[in-house]
Amino acid sequence: MTAYAVTEPLPQNQDFKTERISQELPPVKITAEPVQSGYWLQEVVKEDDTLPDVLARLGVAQSDIQQIMAKSSIRKDVNKLRSGHSVSLRVDEAGQVSDVQFFTDEELEQNLVALEKVNGKWQASTSEVDMKTMPTLRAVQIRSSAIGDMLRAEIPSEVYLQLREIFADTLDMQSLKEGDVIRLLYNSMYFRGQQMAVGDILAAEIVKGGKTYQAYYYSQGKGNEESGNYYDQNGKSLQQKAGFNTQPVNYTHISSPFGYRVHPIRHTVHMHTGIDYAAPIGTPVRAAADGKLTFKGWRGGYGHTVMLVHANGVETLYGHLSAFSDAQGSVRAGDIIGYVGTSGQSTGPHLHYEARVNGQPVNPTTVALPTPKLTPNNMTAFKRSQKESGMLLAQLRGLSVSVAQLD
Repeated sequence: MTAYAVTEPLPQNQDFKTERISQELPPVKITAEPVQSGYWLQEVVKEDDTLPDVLARLGVAQSDIQQIMAKSSIRKDVNKLRSGHSVSLRVDEAGQVSDVQFFTDEELEQNLVALEKVNGKWQASTSEVDMKTMPTLRAVQIRSSAIGDMLRAEIPSEVYLQLREIFADTLDMQSLKEGDVIRLLYNSMYFRGQQMAVGDILAAEIVKGGKTYQAYYYSQGKGNEESGNYYDQNGKSLQQKAGFNTQPVNYTHISSPFGYRVHPIRHTVHMHTGIDYAAPIGTPVRAAADGKLTFKGWRGGYGHTVMLVHANGVETLYGHLSAFSDAQGSVRAGDIIGYVGTSGQSTGPHLHYEARVNGQPVNPTTVALPTPKLTPNNMTAFKRSQKESGMLLAQLRGLSVSVAQLD
C-alpha cells in the first residue's frame, strides 16, 4: 500500500517582518512580612481547682502567675471557677503567654475575665468586646459512649446536656451503641478568636439502630422576648417536659433572657443564668410543675428565694421575691409559692426564674417552660428554617468517620 500527500507552499505575507529584541530587566525584590503565629490553649477546670493550679498545668511561668494573682480583682475570682469550665490562654509568635481569659461562676450570672500582658505587666484587656456567634457542625460515630465520643470530637459537655434534654422523651442517650451516629448543628460563641461558650442546638439527628430521630430549634419570639423550643421534622413538639405546663408568673415583658450578652454600659461579657420576667410587685409566683420545696429563704444576690426539685431531676429557682406563701413540702403545678419583688441584686421588680440539671443552669424555655404549638403561620416559618438547617446537616450524612468541622 502506498500513500501520497500533495502540499502547496504557504503564501508569503509581505505586510510584516520578524525582529528579535532583547532587554535586561532590573532584579525583582521580594520583602517577606513577619508571620503572626499566635495560638490559643485551653485547660478544663477540675474539682477544687484554683486559677494558679490551672495556669500551672498550662505551663505559665510562676512569675506570670504571681503577677496575675497580685491583682485584687483577680483574687476575688479565684474561688469562682466552676468544674468543667475552661481557662484559655494565648501564646504569641515569640512563644510568650500574652492573654488569659475565663468565666467566673457567680450568682445570677457568669462574667468573663479577660487579661492581657502589655509591656511586661498584666492588666485587664483593652480589646473591644465583640462576642461573635458562628454555626458549628459536628458528626460523631459512636464507638464507646455518647458522652465520651462527643468529648473526643471536641464537643463541649453543655451540648451533651442539651441533647439529652431535647430527646429525653424519645430516647436514652446512654443507650447509644457502637455504629450509632450523632449529627449536630449548634451555635458557638467566640471572643478574640477563642471559642468561649456554646449557644443553642439549632438542629440534631441521632441514628440509633438504623432509625433516625430529628430535632429542629424554632423561636416564635422577637428581640429580648426571643426563646425557642424543639420540634420534630413534622413540627410536633419533642419535649413533654414532665409536667412543666404552667407559666411561673403573668409578666409584662422579658427584661433579660437566658444566655450570653454584652453589657451595653460596662462593655463586659456575661452569661445570664435564668430568665427575668418583669411584673408588678406582689404578682403571684406559681410552681411551674409538681415538685418538692427544698429551699425557702434569703440566698445572696437572689434575695428572697424558693427552690423546687421535680420528679425528672430538674430543679427550678424563683428569685427576688417580696414575700413567701405558706407553701411547704410537696407542691402542685400552679400553687402560689411567693410574690414578685425586687430583693437581692435587682434593679427593679421582676421574677428571676432558673432551671438546673445536675446543678448546671440550662435554658428554661427548652427544659422547664410550656412548649407552644405551632400556628399555621409559625409552621410556614418553621418549615423554612428546618430546610436551611437540614441542608447543612445533609453535608454530614454518609460520612463514616467523626467530623470536627466542615470548612
